[in-house]
Amino acid sequence: MAPIATVCEDQQSASAEMSSAAASNGLLDESPLTVSGHQTGRSIMPCVLSAPLVVTLVGLPCRGKSFAAHRISRHLNWKGESAKVFTVEEAATPETLKEILAHFQSGNNVAIIDGMHLTRLSRQLIAAFCNETSSHHILVEITCDEVEVADNMERTLKFYEKKLDKNIDWRHTIQEKVHRYHEDYEPCSPLEAPLISVNASANPALHAVTARGIQGALQTMILGVLASPLIKEHVFYFTRHGESKFNMMGRIGGDSGLSERGSKYAERLAIACPTPKLIWTSELERTIATARAIPGPRTALRELNEINAGICEGLTYEEIQERFPQEFAWRDQDKLKYRYPHGESYLDLLQRVDNVVQGLMTASEVLVVSHQAVLRCIMAYFMGTKPEDVPYINVPLHTLLVVRASGYDFEVEPVPLKVECVDTYRLQPKNCSPGRTDADALQTVPAHFDAPLPQVIN
Repeated sequence: MAPIATVCEDQQSASAEMSSAAASNGLLDESPLTVSGHQTGRSIMPCVLSAPLVVTLVGLPCRGKSFAAHRISRHLNWKGESAKVFTVEEAATPETLKEILAHFQSGNNVAIIDGMHLTRLSRQLIAAFCNETSSHHILVEITCDEVEVADNMERTLKFYEKKLDKNIDWRHTIQEKVHRYHEDYEPCSPLEAPLISVNASANPALHAVTARGIQGALQTMILGVLASPLIKEHVFYFTRHGESKFNMMGRIGGDSGLSERGSKYAERLAIACPTPKLIWTSELERTIATARAIPGPRTALRELNEINAGICEGLTYEEIQERFPQEFAWRDQDKLKYRYPHGESYLDLLQRVDNVVQGLMTASEVLVVSHQAVLRCIMAYFMGTKPEDVPYINVPLHTLLVVRASGYDFEVEPVPLKVECVDTYRLQPKNCSPGRTDADALQTVPAHFDAPLPQVIN
């Protein structure tokens, strides 16, 4: 262990170098800045609850930094934060920091710098900027073994050959880049904390993460994202249950069984869906029955149960308008935040399915059979949907949604299985005031039957 005096000298030296780096780039010559509604200056400590956060990726080429940066951004945005990835070739420049400042001044709270940042000086420039703007700063250093590097190189090669100029020898370019920077690399010091160090691997037994100086919910959330292996090949299958008897009658919630058409969909699904490695259903009968004929290990998860409609469980929209017109109007005004009395809101659901999404990110070839509101929250992660738009994602009955990883993003392919069913999608009505007429309140309610009727199955 180093003597205390030596550690203190190192800290003082690092602080002096950080100030020098900032001064040389003109960061300390400016007047105090305003970020996220509060004035900042070099003497103000960042608030652990509200100050913006800069996440700096560190590591040699083809270590999975970009993949990690976009995974962090996707998760934080899904959780309601305002994150953006700033891509740089080697390290952040003063121009990059100006863009980040503008990002913060626009009311956003997380900037992720996707670059190498191999030298201590390049990282100190960012630390000085964060000190000047009273922002939090965390380093994410990614390393991996040669097998993982080779795999990342092949993935990068395929991506470049697909998206960029095919006349360039991308293999040579990538190999040259991988070997060029080794001598410049100065690994992160513990004194540069907060720091998350990731030894990345798709193998859970080899994937390792250590952390120093983590503070606050955002940094803890990032640590949680990086703690799981960064699997780069995913395919998932999502579907709602087959049409239920309550669907036909326009009733929400409950635990009714499948209609005749819903049972027909279950049969079609067993034929159309590739055999999954895992099957996850809710605990409700209609999802369990929908997946019953599909072979594979299965688990019924409480997290996948439909939104709890509280006092409105089992009612039609017409009955809700008749009995609780004010509640109906309040929900239309803000469907994301509205919580049914004795029930749940979409914000509650987003929290509830967090474990499901984290579990999916460590797996592949999983079939999830759930419900409209729950699948909206899960699909929002893969689609990059803003939280306020989540309650209006269209997840139709009798449709298989195939989600595939595509680089940093995901592609969603809807596959209708062509079994007739009711439409349960309801748009936000134009008039959401509590004093509206019944006609205005029910304007966008989809058609349904007052009682189950025999239907012809195509």
